[in-house]
Amino acid sequence: MKDDRGSLKIVISVALQDAGEATRSLEIAKGIRDLCPSSINLEIIFLSYGGRFEDKVLNNGFQIYKCEPRLEGVGFYADLKPSANNFVGSEELALKLLKGQVKALEELKPHLLIHGFWPFASIARRIVDKSIKGICFLPIPFEENLYGSFLMKDVPDQIKPLTYLPVTLRRAIMKLIPKSLKLKAPIMKQSNILKAAEICGIREIKLKNLFDMLEADLTIVNDLDEFYKGKKIPDNFQIVGPLYSPNDTNVDIDPLIKRVLQDDEGQLKIFCTMGSSGTKQQLLEAVKAIVSVKNRKWNTLILAPPSVCPLSEALKCAGNAEGIHITDKFVPALLINSMVDVVVCHGGQGTIQTALASGTPIVGVAMQPEQQINLDNVVLNGGGIRIPIHMWKSSNIQAAIRAIENNPSYKKNAEKLQKNIKYIDGKRNSAEAIWNFINNNIATSTYSQ
Repeated sequence: MKDDRGSLKIVISVALQDAGEATRSLEIAKGIRDLCPSSINLEIIFLSYGGRFEDKVLNNGFQIYKCEPRLEGVGFYADLKPSANNFVGSEELALKLLKGQVKALEELKPHLLIHGFWPFASIARRIVDKSIKGICFLPIPFEENLYGSFLMKDVPDQIKPLTYLPVTLRRAIMKLIPKSLKLKAPIMKQSNILKAAEICGIREIKLKNLFDMLEADLTIVNDLDEFYKGKKIPDNFQIVGPLYSPNDTNVDIDPLIKRVLQDDEGQLKIFCTMGSSGTKQQLLEAVKAIVSVKNRKWNTLILAPPSVCPLSEALKCAGNAEGIHITDKFVPALLINSMVDVVVCHGGQGTIQTALASGTPIVGVAMQPEQQINLDNVVLNGGGIRIPIHMWKSSNIQAAIRAIENNPSYKKNAEKLQKNIKYIDGKRNSAEAIWNFINNNIATSTYSQ
């Protein structure tokens, strides 16, 4: 029987090694599918170089195109080997990744490319066919003028000497730095990716920095609108609200975790997680802070995924401390967050939004500028404490946890943010923005509304 429906092919390209990117892209894909008109035969294909989230993509009913080069998929750091100022540690690897993306788009010929914080997708789209429409989803409105004017509220951690100054002084200094100078930071250039783009033939399109590399026809921002009140956001940017993994009602909590987090003796309860972009050093410093507290114990669940730290090393660091459970297994993060008093974490958007959706204060560290912006938005709203990466030491972490424990305002402010998140459907808002773009901008012989 002939299928008279129009056809629409969407390719989604993210770093499937990254838990946050994988989670957000899956929720967006499911939202698009939920709102798809019955008159359209929708095909959604994820590009992947390898990653532990491939099975999750397939289990949710989506396709995977396996790009070259095939990476181990253990984690962001293990696969991309980033340096201080480059997300990809070598020109050779950057070139291979870009060529793999180009080959995939040439073969698949999508109507629409959706990508996260993954410059290779945006660059490849423009190399292959500028007529392919592109939508980018980001944690913040990462735009050149906005970044230079107000997104960075504190001195970047990469400027190590200044991070030891009091936070009020650091913020004052940041306001005095000219926008042009902020944009010249080496991390904004991404020289390895830029070189790969030049080799692949992007010369006719000017790429001077990371903002150019992430350019899209529409950028949706999965963040709270109130963080940007009074700010002029470009017309092709749309803030659609938080997007994080919902509670999985079919997952039971490990009895050992319950025993730790349902303790009735009034002990402070902590959830420690570094997501998939944190490092072993940062996780172990947090473990030291928690197990060395004097006068009382802090009941704590600690995640030690293989991409961050071997379980054996985390267990060794914790020793025989009471009230501590360390695991490398999946846990229902939203539910766990609701059971604790403090979350010790990196600055990944999904991790932060999951904590705030439970009204739980945060002690955090940023791995890169975007994570610093995420955390500083929470700090300026009184819901947490950010420690500069060079000062992420057990004594400072312990002091920050105690500050939250002894000052109820952190909890109250986190609960205020929770109320704002509660009434926002970021998944639906993202899907509606994408379908609105599709209906207004994509018209082919095979696709019809």
